[in-house]
Amino acid sequence: MSVEPIILKVEDSTLEKMKKFYDSQMVPVDDTDLIFKAHAIGCDIIAKMDGTIELSGQNALQEAKHWSKRIAKELSHLVAPQDDIFPYHHIGCAETGSSDYLGPLCIVSCYVTSEDSEFLKSLHIEDLNSLSNQEVVDYAKQIKDKLVYSLLILDNSHYNKMVQEGLNQANIKAKLFNQATVNVMQKVKQNVKVKVINQFVSPKTYFNYLKNEVIVVKDLMFETSHAEDKYMAVLAAEILSRYAYLQYYANMTKSLKMNLSRGTSTAVDAVAAKIATKYGEKMLMKVAKFHKYKASKSFIRRTVENGKPFFFFISN
Repeated sequence: MSVEPIILKVEDSTLEKMKKFYDSQMVPVDDTDLIFKAHAIGCDIIAKMDGTIELSGQNALQEAKHWSKRIAKELSHLVAPQDDIFPYHHIGCAETGSSDYLGPLCIVSCYVTSEDSEFLKSLHIEDLNSLSNQEVVDYAKQIKDKLVYSLLILDNSHYNKMVQEGLNQANIKAKLFNQATVNVMQKVKQNVKVKVINQFVSPKTYFNYLKNEVIVVKDLMFETSHAEDKYMAVLAAEILSRYAYLQYYANMTKSLKMNLSRGTSTAVDAVAAKIATKYGEKMLMKVAKFHKYKASKSFIRRTVENGKPFFFFISN
C-alpha cells in the first residue's frame, strides 16, 4: 500500500494514452493547472499541465508500474510476481448468489485469450473479497464488452421450484455451470482444452448431477483453492457474475421499495418477514431462497407455483 503519492514524469504520447485509458473514470476539475483527474479502483490520478502525474491510494504503485518502466523495474520487489498466471486461452466459470438468502443465482462462464489475460492482469484485481460494490461495477464495465461469456440468471421462483422437486443447491449449480460452459464453447467455436471451476463438490458428485443432461462438458479442471488467482477467465467470471447480481439486486430493491440485506443473518430474515407481511408469500417466493433459512419455513405455507424451471440467457 502506498502512503506517499507517487510522482511520475511522462511523455506527451503516454499522457494521451492515459487520457484514453481513464476516460470513463474522469472527474470534473476546476484547477486550471490540471489536465485531468480520475478515480480508478484504489487509486486517484492527477495529471498536471507540467507533465507530471500524481498517483495516490492503495493501488497507486500498481498504476505507476503500468505507466513507468523505471518504476516497474525499481519497485518490482514490492509486488508479488504473477508468473503463476495461466498464460494460454481457457474457459472459467463462477457464480454469485448461492450464499445469499435474497436475490438470484448468477452464473458466468467466460473465455479468455492470452491477450485477454494480459489485459485482465493489467487491471490489478488483487483481492476479490475486499472489493466494494462500486469497484465490482467499475471493473465489470471495463471487461464486459471485451470478453466472450455466457451469463445465466436463475430467479428465485424457479430456483425454489427446483428445490421443491428435490434438487439441492450444488445440483442446481452444476447444471448451470455446465450449460453456461456449453454456451461459451458454442460461441468460441474452437477447441479449448482448459476449462476451470472452483470445486464445490467432488468431481464424481458433480458429474452424477449431470447424468441426465444432453450435453456435458467432461474435461473440467476442479480447482480446490482460489482458481481466480491463477486463471483469468475465472477472475473475469467472478466479476461479471457479481455485476449481474448487483444489477438484479438493485432492481429488486427499487421494486420492493425497501432496503435489502445480503448474506444470511437475522437481519436478512427480518427483511424477508417484512416482505412477506407487506407483499404476501407469493412475492417472497420470487425474491428469496427458502432453503437458506429454517426460520423461513414458519411463514411459508405454500409450495411454489406450477411451472418448469428456467433461466435467462444473457451474453455479450
